[in-house]
Amino acid sequence: MAQKKKGGLINRLIMGSEKSEGYARASLPSNRWELFWDIFKGRFWKLVVINLLMLVFFLPLFALLFMRNIAVINYGSIGPFAQGFGVGYQAVTSLVGYSQSIMIEVNLISLLFLPIAVVIAAIGVAGGAYVIRNMIWTEGIFVANDFWRGIKQNVGVMIVIGMIYSIVFYLSEIALSFSDLMLATGSAPGWVMVVSKVATYIVLVLYSIMTFHMITMCVTYKLKFRQLLKNTFLFTIGLFLQNIFFLFLGLLPIVFILIGSIFSMIGYILLILFFFSYCLLVWTDFCHWAYDKFINDKVPGAQKNRGIYEKVKESDSESLKKYRDQLAMGVRSSLNSKPIKPITDDELKLAELPQSFNRNDIEKLNESRRILYEDHERYVEEHKNDPEFQPTEEEKAMEKDRLEREKRIEAAKKELSKRKGKK
Repeated sequence: MAQKKKGGLINRLIMGSEKSEGYARASLPSNRWELFWDIFKGRFWKLVVINLLMLVFFLPLFALLFMRNIAVINYGSIGPFAQGFGVGYQAVTSLVGYSQSIMIEVNLISLLFLPIAVVIAAIGVAGGAYVIRNMIWTEGIFVANDFWRGIKQNVGVMIVIGMIYSIVFYLSEIALSFSDLMLATGSAPGWVMVVSKVATYIVLVLYSIMTFHMITMCVTYKLKFRQLLKNTFLFTIGLFLQNIFFLFLGLLPIVFILIGSIFSMIGYILLILFFFSYCLLVWTDFCHWAYDKFINDKVPGAQKNRGIYEKVKESDSESLKKYRDQLAMGVRSSLNSKPIKPITDDELKLAELPQSFNRNDIEKLNESRRILYEDHERYVEEHKNDPEFQPTEEEKAMEKDRLEREKRIEAAKKELSKRKGKK
């Protein structure tokens, strides 16, 4: 008995209460927050696999940053301020600006290789962003196959995006290093250097946000690069506070690393397991909310609210009207020529059999099925005379033609049988 309870607890922790207790039609995600949590808990191990695939392409970038830090440490260890006075060093009249000069030299040399490392990382981002987009659209995915398909479809534009960002980052780092040097040596007015540093940080932050938007937008729409720059700039400025908030959510593992101590280890574990896929999931989910609000109504053929389901309540006459209008606009078939109850019932659930079940569990399942069936039949009976479920004049004419055709065929068969009997 204790083992069964333990299994139920683990099941609830992994799958959620709605999966362990039963499945309700109303449990489908109806907003972007619910969609994120539904994907995160339901496809967690796929997110881990996606992250590991992307991590392979980020290894050169991590190696470059590691070597840059090693170079800074080495320069610091052989500098005149790292040794005792007079130990093999010539007299240095002033050390003002010396450390800033070291940072300029290290950045100038090491970051020259940044575009190469970023281009390799962009290949992995092309595959990962495509798979995460399909997850947001709640499409069936095969991680390795879709990852490779995403690379083939988006690698060109991703490389361009990564190359431009690496150049912007390189120039920003060099500009900040020179500003620090001039502030230390007093070569220029202090307020001028402070303003230049603030302006550089603003440009770097804004273009970083634009780059995140480019990654998501280029795997969702087919745009020319000029249009991509324009659209992402508008989204960056118009949704600035939302951008900051969701980027902070997506970059939480990095925050753990920056805190230090035991949190750094937690951050590195999260980085290896699902940082990249988690960050893309948060950002892509947010971006699709923005696309539904500002873009998809203006794009011919674009689908709104992909991956989420509107919950229609009986008391919500406007939602029911919209639901029935959607039925009326569709092509009539055996599925929409009779009432179909929308997703409304939070209290109706189909019981699931646990891994170890008994007769009571089977009876509970059968009872929940019976309740669902009776509820559906009751809805059909109540709405079968609604106008949208009645045949149109065209359908009546087609049905009349069908019956007359069947009568003629039957008459022809009878006449043929009589003639064969006479022979």
